[in-house]
Amino acid sequence: MSDYPERHALGRIDVINLKDLPALSRDVPLDLPSIQAGWPDFEHAFDSLRGRRMMGLVYGGSHIYRMCSIRLDRDAANSLGLDETTIPGGAYLRLRLRGEAPEVYGHIGEAFDVLFGSADHDSSRPQIESYRREGEVDCLLPILA
Repeated sequence: MSDYPERHALGRIDVINLKDLPALSRDVPLDLPSIQAGWPDFEHAFDSLRGRRMMGLVYGGSHIYRMCSIRLDRDAANSLGLDETTIPGGAYLRLRLRGEAPEVYGHIGEAFDVLFGSADHDSSRPQIESYRREGEVDCLLPILA
């Protein structure tokens, strides 16, 4: 594995560590039309997106895309009818994409290709798209310790 941080044309690559994060989620098929249609429906389930951390998870070998929102205190009752999940912690390679929405989102697949070529990944944990704000997304690849 290379030394980090590392520069790439798409952005800087760092190693970060996440804690396990409780989340509310909904699964859709792992295809672009289902994912694009699923996000607005998922986001509309919430009273507000203020303070929310939205993430998309893909487990290797699965044909499921899991849309997630980190659980907030106001979600205690989960009256939204969403599934409960835990976003697994541990070491991840992060490539942060920045640009104009929606064009920047078209680089997510390429970013994961770069990350897969940079380190041995941990197939027991998901690849994560962490949506920070419009036009900024962290692509996270779980790596072996």
